[in-house]
Amino acid sequence: MFPVVHSGVTVDATGRSLGNRIPKWKRYGRSDLPYASGRGKTAVVVEDCVSAAIVGSSGVQVGVAVLGTSLATGHKRYLSQFSTAIVALDPDALPKTLQFARELRQYVDNVKILKIQDDLKYRNPTDFENLLTLGET
Repeated sequence: MFPVVHSGVTVDATGRSLGNRIPKWKRYGRSDLPYASGRGKTAVVVEDCVSAAIVGSSGVQVGVAVLGTSLATGHKRYLSQFSTAIVALDPDALPKTLQFARELRQYVDNVKILKIQDDLKYRNPTDFENLLTLGET
């Protein structure tokens, strides 16, 4: 279970099935806010909670999991508080990555795209080095 917290209050939660059950991810509330983990002025937009938590553990960026295939209005409003958003979706999601970047440019001043070799939850050292470098520029 991953809590979705807004202003210090848990407003929703999401969980993942550990087996081959459908749905793989389940949302327990009706909030359109993303799951977020970490601190900083840079948001790293990822697909799932595990990737967001790993990004957030860096201490300098906030991992933001969209928990779906599109950016909800709540996601965009949430991301508007950041000076920079880096879209780092799974390697097989290039069209979605480009679409997210286009949509976010209306809400975030500095939007970047990180092409990753593997989902960030697998902690590929090259992907994380590129992520930290991109976040600094």
